Amino acid sequence: MKALIEPRRCQHGYTLVELLVVIVVLGVVAAIATLAVTRFIDSGNVEAANTELHQAHTAIQLCLFESGETELDASVSGWDGSADMVKATDSSGEIYDAATYLQGPKLKARYNVGQDGIITGVTDCSWSNVAWVDDHWE
Repeated sequence: MKALIEPRRCQHGYTLVELLVVIVVLGVVAAIATLAVTRFIDSGNVEAANTELHQAHTAIQLCLFESGETELDASVSGWDGSADMVKATDSSGEIYDAATYLQGPKLKARYNVGQDGIITGVTDCSWSNVAWVDDHWE
């Protein structure tokens, strides 16, 4: 009977409190890592949106330069990189389309383009966690 009352000296293991402390520490580390990854992904989306905006602007400027004109044929609302939307016609009647100067697939956002070739805003943006603010992405 005495053997049942005496504590065992060779017992090994962790107490419930020690296990709970480890779980809490792991939870805090996971929360911090999740926030860091989310910020990293969001900053990548903003950079990709800025790159697309720059590509669209460059295509429009090339269209104007190649045509030798200072204005597009008309202002456009919701240009997604499709052909026959943003174009300039030179004095001989040749049409220059800004879509031919874009690289890759259609644009992910739809841009409003003034007749002067300046992008004035976005009608539809499918970038996650990115919003158009006046003349740039945020």
